[in-house]
Amino acid sequence: MLGRLLYADHWPWPVLTAYVVASGNRGRKDVLRKGVRRFVGACAGTLVATGVAACGLRGHPAVAALFGVLAIALWLRPLDHAYWAAGMTTALALLPGYFDQSATDQLPARLSAIAAGAVLSVASAWWLLPVRRGRPGLTRS
Repeated sequence: MLGRLLYADHWPWPVLTAYVVASGNRGRKDVLRKGVRRFVGACAGTLVATGVAACGLRGHPAVAALFGVLAIALWLRPLDHAYWAAGMTTALALLPGYFDQSATDQLPARLSAIAAGAVLSVASAWWLLPVRRGRPGLTRS
């Protein structure tokens, strides 16, 4: 609901970020770590995408560059999720080039939507995830 309210047609950006950050977590710290890394990767991707978009790639070269960026991001993904976020942000900035459009005006909105999704996901995890209680070192049989 907040995604549609804040970002209208681009509501999937914060929703997808919230899902990716919160899914498969191992606790509050893991959600926080994934949220920060996704945002840092999106920031790096925005910088790279701005540079790539300034090159003016259009048509088929834009698509070739898009697949090249995705291949590198997929290869680096096991090292850190930030690489994947950077690659996806860059690739999505190249996609409008195929249609002879510019994506640089969407990059700030995408970055703020990713930040909103990450913050909402971390806040909900901090609020909802259970906290272990008890004395350290004791285990139940």
